[in-house]
Amino acid sequence: MKDAYTAEIREMHPDEYSLLREFLYQAVYIPYGVEPPPRTVVDLPELQVYIAGFGTQPGDHCLVAEKEGRTVGAVWSRIVEDYGHVDDSTPSLAISMLPEYRGMGIGTQLLNGLLSLLQEKGYLRASLSVQKDNPALHLYERAGFQILAEKGTEYLMLRDITKTAQEENADMEKSIERQRESMIEQWFSMWLDRQDRGIGELFAPDAVYIESWGPEYHGVDKIKLWFDEWNTRGRVERWDIRQFFHKEDQTVAEWSFRCAMTDGTIQSFDGLSLVRWNEAGQICFLQEFGCNENRYDPYAQGESPVFREERALWF
Repeated sequence: MKDAYTAEIREMHPDEYSLLREFLYQAVYIPYGVEPPPRTVVDLPELQVYIAGFGTQPGDHCLVAEKEGRTVGAVWSRIVEDYGHVDDSTPSLAISMLPEYRGMGIGTQLLNGLLSLLQEKGYLRASLSVQKDNPALHLYERAGFQILAEKGTEYLMLRDITKTAQEENADMEKSIERQRESMIEQWFSMWLDRQDRGIGELFAPDAVYIESWGPEYHGVDKIKLWFDEWNTRGRVERWDIRQFFHKEDQTVAEWSFRCAMTDGTIQSFDGLSLVRWNEAGQICFLQEFGCNENRYDPYAQGESPVFREERALWF
């Protein structure tokens, strides 16, 4: 992975405002598997409000990220009647990264930088709009944005920028942890219901998934294939979460599991899932660890161990 911390964050110069056209296009959310629209989509009136005459209105502020001599990301604010509009004193935000520089932490640096700038300028709040199934939603939640209203397929989100850094960090950490727990619960629920309700959004495109007994799946397409194929051979009957642990970009879930295969085999065991998250809030790595739920003491009869004649199927 490229080093996220070598990006330089600075204010955009007026002679660079023309770059906002490309960054506006890159900010357009394209769901998994959907053909990208033509670049002329940014000429639509509802999108032009984000960049037309930028720099001429109060609330127009923009930061860019430079990496390897290239402008690779931008975040900007305006007070206009856009999708994220709240009132005439609250700037709404847009953020965009070139595709090859996403998931490196630069977007978080940009967003935090603009929020600090707006706070210095005396603004009390900042808003934005995001589609409900856009993985960037998790980036905004981690930055302290909260859902203010639902507008069809979108959320209107608001961020109080008057809180102290300590207060904001505590709120952000709690929000991130709950969001991650909800996503793991969603994954387990898919297995119980045998329905794919968003694997393409839950997992990063290059995610790695390792089962406790050896199989390893690379990429979200392979994970989807495994999910669909496995559910033709078996059914998950129980996948109960006992507790979560969080540390930085990792979550551990402790659980108990039971499944029944079409050949009559019943498998039941305890386990852990070690999950790592990318900047967009998607699962980029998941490894499972299994443990037999029918445990026993091999030294119960004396100093010589007596082990059961059985084969574990999950490791």
